[in-house]
Amino acid sequence: MKIVYYVFLIFLLSCGGSNENLIDLKSFTNQGEKISLIEKKNLNTTDVNEISNLQKTKYKVYKDWSQSHQNQNNLIYPSRIFLDKKNKSISNNINKFVIYKNKIITIDSKSKIKVFDMNLKSLKSKKIYKRKIYKNYNIDFKIIAFKNKIFIADNLGNIHCLSINNLTTLWKKNFGVPFKSNLKIHRNNLYLINSNSKIYSISTKDGKLNWSFETASRDLKDNKSYQIAIYNNNLVFTNDNAEIYCLDLSKNNIKWSLIFQTANFENTPLLFRSSPVSIDNNGYIFVSTNYGYTYAIDITTGLIKWSIPIYSTNRFSITDKYLVNSWNDRVFIIKKKNGKLVFNKKLNNSKKYDGKTFYKDLIIGNNWIYVFDNNGFKTSLSKNNFRKYNRIKIGKNYQNSIIHKNNLYINTKNSILKF
Repeated sequence: MKIVYYVFLIFLLSCGGSNENLIDLKSFTNQGEKISLIEKKNLNTTDVNEISNLQKTKYKVYKDWSQSHQNQNNLIYPSRIFLDKKNKSISNNINKFVIYKNKIITIDSKSKIKVFDMNLKSLKSKKIYKRKIYKNYNIDFKIIAFKNKIFIADNLGNIHCLSINNLTTLWKKNFGVPFKSNLKIHRNNLYLINSNSKIYSISTKDGKLNWSFETASRDLKDNKSYQIAIYNNNLVFTNDNAEIYCLDLSKNNIKWSLIFQTANFENTPLLFRSSPVSIDNNGYIFVSTNYGYTYAIDITTGLIKWSIPIYSTNRFSITDKYLVNSWNDRVFIIKKKNGKLVFNKKLNNSKKYDGKTFYKDLIIGNNWIYVFDNNGFKTSLSKNNFRKYNRIKIGKNYQNSIIHKNNLYINTKNSILKF
């Protein structure tokens, strides 16, 4: 019996080991304490000053802005605009607007379409819904102009096609589920995504459905989940399940797909949000999500060229060498070639960021980088000297803007400002 007792004692001691290897049961069971498996490396608040200016940029002249983010591949280059003073303004309730063939086309929250000339003189108008419709619903519209027609999709699941010349309705279709994405047209077909992450191809001639493709969807959704861009018969889109797809429109099949992931699953946001998808002339996709990363993806293969732990869900402005964007009260610049962060600076003068002011849009002009915030302020950062910047009030409730030749038209929701 003594032999058995000693063997059992030795067994217990060998299993116990040192105190360093024991599990802390209290820590393990305490719900308030979590073990971080991956250390966060986010660079959004990291100051970087490897470059001090943005000189020698090529400029583009925009004669039309017929859709959200100007063109099929959402590629916004610097322009020669100079925002010195406001030339003109009109008070007008605006939900969305575009510029097509020297006409400004707007739609308000009550479904009233208005057409203006470039000096903001009203030319014609029409309502597409009766009062009982917009009175009971908060309607959000998406619009695009194409071949003298205006196409309007909304969160009631309707698509309208009207003649720009006289605003007569050419056709109307209902698909039953709210549309959420920006609109793109390619080879006479309209592309858009509904709130179930289902993408549609619809004929612009008569509104007939060509095909639809349903992807995975979550219960919790955000309007910024759904982004579309088109480049050389390739349609790239994101959905609310944190996925990005590339469809070959010449073959109508899936070319590739990827799933965005966070560096730390503990911090995965409840709602997935994406920046507009931008595709450059070399076929590289640039996209950023609130999962914490910005990516460069090869549109042909779906291979990730680089990724960097900094993000913004605002649209990128792109030069030959750099990606320029804003986040909260900061402007950051990334090298297109290798994804290196070369500039990141806070432009808010207050010592502590209050979270109530955040940048919504950024445009690269002739001598300045213009950044617009949610409170109607414009911050101008000198392209020649990043230490020089100023901030002035231009209006309330900045929504978006359109570049047309040497002018900038700003939608403040209650007015259009011309600079």
